[in-house]
Amino acid sequence: MFIVCKTTNKKGSTAIVNGSVLLEFFLLLPVNLAVGALGFVPSVLITAVNIQFFGLYGGAILTLIGEIASALLGFHLYRYGFSKANPKWLHHRFWTKFQLQSTKQVFSLVILLRLLPFVPSGFVTAGAALTLIRARSFWIASSLGKIPAVIVELATVYGIIQFVPKIVQCSFFSIVLITALYIWIKSKKIPQSIR
Repeated sequence: MFIVCKTTNKKGSTAIVNGSVLLEFFLLLPVNLAVGALGFVPSVLITAVNIQFFGLYGGAILTLIGEIASALLGFHLYRYGFSKANPKWLHHRFWTKFQLQSTKQVFSLVILLRLLPFVPSGFVTAGAALTLIRARSFWIASSLGKIPAVIVELATVYGIIQFVPKIVQCSFFSIVLITALYIWIKSKKIPQSIR
């Protein structure tokens, strides 16, 4: 995670970084996919890492690939996970709201919720996975909503990177990451307490 604090100094280190751009891209791609598929780590963190490594345009390409591809991966993971979950846990009001919608309504709802930057993507993906929507339809809806949201996120993160000191960025991102991990770990205990 602290990759976001990376800087380049002398000519030698810059040459090494330039020589390993492709390797770094393929190393960061699975991280992007995992963050997007799981949906509990705020995507701004990995977006910042992408921009730090590849600049605005390269970071944008990696972020878009990660966000769009990971939605489909997450959809299949959640659908499989819910098939094994305790049915009582799935009766929560949030999940039942999704299940009561028609597939057309779910399609529109996914687009709408993807456009809202503060709605955790994991909740949207998990909610859609509980419905009868087909994976292809979900992926199209998710992509339609994600593209404008990612563009706004990229612009915001890029602005922060340009004007906020590195130490402040690292501190903020570390706090957000730790908080997200703590909330995720606590939420994993909820199904067990219901049983």
